[in-house]
Amino acid sequence: MNWYCVIIADGEPRQPRAVDFVRALRSAWRKAGQPQGAAAFVNRGSASRLTFLLSPEVATLAPGLLRHYDALACAQAPNLGRYAPLPL
Repeated sequence: MNWYCVIIADGEPRQPRAVDFVRALRSAWRKAGQPQGAAAFVNRGSASRLTFLLSPEVATLAPGLLRHYDALACAQAPNLGRYAPLPL
């Protein structure tokens, strides 16, 4: 199972789009019964984009959300050292 990456670039209305994404992600997690092992992370270090990493457990909760936000499958497990946990 793959990790997924969602990038919200600066050229978009970044903040509202990020808030919408996080709300939808949290809603999907709650509707799924708050499964253990589901984790999400965010990298706010870039001035030009927000990057969200989603564990395989989270990715299976909302495939439609991943398509809507053009999520990309990671070729390998990401280096989480550059990311902060995103509370679900």
